[in-house]
Amino acid sequence: MSQKKPVLVFDVIETIFSLEALSGAFKVEGLPSHTKDVFFGQLLRDAFATSTTGTYVPFVEMARGTLEVLLTNLGVPSPEAVAGRILPVFGQLEAHPDVHEALALARSRGMGVLFFTNGSTANTQALVERNGLTDHVDHIFSIESCRQWKPKESAYRAAVERVGSEPGHCAMIAAHAWDTAGAMNAGMLAGWVRRQDRRFHPAMTKPTCTSDSLVELVDSLSDRLSSINGTGPKTSSGPAD
Repeated sequence: MSQKKPVLVFDVIETIFSLEALSGAFKVEGLPSHTKDVFFGQLLRDAFATSTTGTYVPFVEMARGTLEVLLTNLGVPSPEAVAGRILPVFGQLEAHPDVHEALALARSRGMGVLFFTNGSTANTQALVERNGLTDHVDHIFSIESCRQWKPKESAYRAAVERVGSEPGHCAMIAAHAWDTAGAMNAGMLAGWVRRQDRRFHPAMTKPTCTSDSLVELVDSLSDRLSSINGTGPKTSSGPAD
């Protein structure tokens, strides 16, 4: 049986790139910074609900629709114009402080690095280049290619198959409980990094490991993937959970 290269699969928005820039964009429009959290939560709600009907709506269209509805509900004049000023901020996000070290560690351990996003390929590629991550990322896979939003099981399978791997040789790292649960449902290992949420959702499938640090998750999961792949683990500093 051919050996599959172990792959670390990273969620993109909030896991790799912080949404704090959106907080500033809402404040410029006279709205509380926490409007960002309401918006992103409602965006995911609308996307997941639409996905369950068997209808695919791309990220940009879904984000614009959700934002225009939210702004209207908040009594903001000219919501279409305001949305037009806020949405481009998705192309200006900054990487979290631990990202460069984590991705460099993944590459040093011989892991493939795949960015897997509900957003667009073009925006993700632009963020990767803007943040100087090009040399650390092997592949970018957007749900545009499979027309299924995460956490649909088929989306995870399509992503890892596109890079020549399979779920049993991959681990997902994400800041969202629904994302790690979706990956595990597809047969992958999963690590949850604490970003916005301080507690893992107790109703979701428990991840393989959790940590405040992306670096610690890469350390733990790369060991586990090396063992599965038969290359043997390095001398580890210990699991992250």
